[in-house]
Amino acid sequence: MSWQSYVDSLMADGSCQDSAIVGYTDAKYVWAATAGGTFNNMTVRSLETAYAVGKDREGFFTSGLTLGQKKCSVIRDSLQVEGDWTMDIRTKSQGGEPTYNVSVGRASKALVLVMGKEGIHGGQLNKKAYSMAEYLRKSGY
Repeated sequence: MSWQSYVDSLMADGSCQDSAIVGYTDAKYVWAATAGGTFNNMTVRSLETAYAVGKDREGFFTSGLTLGQKKCSVIRDSLQVEGDWTMDIRTKSQGGEPTYNVSVGRASKALVLVMGKEGIHGGQLNKKAYSMAEYLRKSGY
């Protein structure tokens, strides 16, 4: 199975407008993403910021973070909590555009990112990101 097929699987039910599988350990780059999506534009720097190894994670709540040139607010950060491994984010409105929920799931070597369509609840996205990350973790990724 290619990495793109995992992204296609995340998009299959129609609730997401964007998704990606990105490496955060040795292979720090976007492994696969939705064509033309926000996550296609993620850089190593934004990946390191999202994962924030050894950094003050509380700053996320005041400063937010940027994913693929989209400014975001962190709602809940349990990305490094054993057994949870998720972060819930909301995009910030730029120029009156709608905001969207985003969830990040952490596997051993990769992060799973999903951005919902307008009106999709963050809990649905969290479950999707967590499930895929758990599958990847059990598969050695």
